[in-house]
Amino acid sequence: MASNSVSLELVPPTFSETSPADCILRSSDERDFYVLRGILIFASDVFKDMFSLPPTGPNADEGRLPVINMTENGRTLCALLSIIYPIVPPEITDINLAVDLAQAWQKYLMPIERLRPFLGGVCNESSLLERPLDVYALAWRLGDMAEAKKASRWTHSETLSFGAMSRIVAISGDQEAVNALTKLREDRQPSLRMMARLVPIREYACPNHGGGDNGVYDRNAYIVHTTAMDEQVRRALNTPEHGTCHDFRSFLGLLLPERWPKSRLPKKCSHPIDNYCFGNMALEQVLQVSLEIEALRESLPVEVAL
Repeated sequence: MASNSVSLELVPPTFSETSPADCILRSSDERDFYVLRGILIFASDVFKDMFSLPPTGPNADEGRLPVINMTENGRTLCALLSIIYPIVPPEITDINLAVDLAQAWQKYLMPIERLRPFLGGVCNESSLLERPLDVYALAWRLGDMAEAKKASRWTHSETLSFGAMSRIVAISGDQEAVNALTKLREDRQPSLRMMARLVPIREYACPNHGGGDNGVYDRNAYIVHTTAMDEQVRRALNTPEHGTCHDFRSFLGLLLPERWPKSRLPKKCSHPIDNYCFGNMALEQVLQVSLEIEALRESLPVEVAL
């Protein structure tokens, strides 16, 4: 965003008392914004109806600019006006401001598609870590289903309490946002566990670590492998990342030499190279397994790129 974008902490020059204006909008925290009604009328029919009412208050009969008290706070009102006016818009990365702005935007019945480009910076790692449910609900309100689905990956560490679901509805404006999130969360873990089950442990692990043909393999080691992958799936659901995983072995924690052997797998790996099983897979073998899990990629809490 340009360095001369509007500051939201003060009343910017565009809306100061020295600017051309025929009306004052006063925020809930007593900040005055001097505006031209004609610009706002073109943006919103709600503003048009608001300005059609006769002025009231102490300024009405004194020849001074009419003052309209707004329910929005100064930051929200400043962001709203800055996007409506033909000026450099503000940089919005704060989830609280974005939520307030989106709700105000729809209150004034302006097309939500016009607002969407200005909130692209909200879905950042900080917001996703601290307020994943809010980011999800905001993306839903903006009609950005791809971003909502992405944000939903970060919600697995959150409890969908009654209060949390009520907030999702309040921000998204749609009960269906809760229903969709619940289904995404319910479907994701079984899909990931299915992906783990597609890893051919017996084919690529050594006999000491659960591999082997003709029934000759360590059953306990096989169980340890599958259990460890399930644990990795649970960790991945609770700590997703923006990054791309180019190898399913990385996603499932199978590329850690120090893990094989480990306390739960006391026998030494019988592979002569690198001393662990899955580091010995050839590239074509990795691709073969990756193709088998291709159908499950949409469920993953991290993008898997082949």
